[in-house]
Amino acid sequence: MAYPETPRLTFLGTQGWIPTPRRSTTSLAFEIEDVLFLFDAGTGLARMLQEPLAGAARRATELHLFLTHYHLDHSAGLAYLSGLFGERPLTVHIPGPELNGVGVPDGVPALVRRPFHPVAFADHAGYSLQTLTAGDNRVAGITVRVRPQRHPDTSVGYRVEDLFTFVTDTVADPASADFARGSQVLLHEAWIDGAEEAEPAHQELVRNTYRSHTSARQAAAIAAEAGVDELYLIHLNPLFGEDYYAAMQRSAQTIFPATTVPSDLLVRGFRT
Repeated sequence: MAYPETPRLTFLGTQGWIPTPRRSTTSLAFEIEDVLFLFDAGTGLARMLQEPLAGAARRATELHLFLTHYHLDHSAGLAYLSGLFGERPLTVHIPGPELNGVGVPDGVPALVRRPFHPVAFADHAGYSLQTLTAGDNRVAGITVRVRPQRHPDTSVGYRVEDLFTFVTDTVADPASADFARGSQVLLHEAWIDGAEEAEPAHQELVRNTYRSHTSARQAAAIAAEAGVDELYLIHLNPLFGEDYYAAMQRSAQTIFPATTVPSDLLVRGFRT
């Protein structure tokens, strides 16, 4: 492999909904050979201005951004693209309308246009949109598998080869374990701990969460069923803090010991 020798994933943003001083909203950077894949465009995408990430972007011969859905905590970073990458060729991959019910003009082009942005997406030289279908898609010679998930304004999950599976903004779904089976790593959202299920005072929180999100304990059960090597809990609830996240990690570890709540800018390499 030209660069890096070992494919690596950097957590650019691990928060959901609202960025906090320690955590930006959801975004990932994956480097493999001379290709840079970005997943979701939360506020964490701004970390691509920092070294060594900025250098990785400069060296990449291909730039690809994959969106799980269009909620603003996952798409606000679309406003940063020209500053991060200039007018270099960039392909934004989006779920096809049959996956989420959103027509192509109603997604990225609707978000990146006047009066919200000074230049419309279509007017950026080198930018292009590519729709993805359910199942296997080949991008830059790499297999990216896609499946729809259960979330308001349907999101999709991504699996990159047998390296990692990215599951965020979804209710707990046994099919996620099937989707991730054989992956080295599962990245799964965790909006609450799950211990609240046994606490009468928190039943409204639990009900509201399980309409669209997953608990850390549910994510740990999915990881155990999938047989992955490691679980990283992401898309954390910003209304809680670091002490809660630490307790959430310990709670999930009782079900799946190899569980981590990653910090922003954590780097995870992969065996090939």
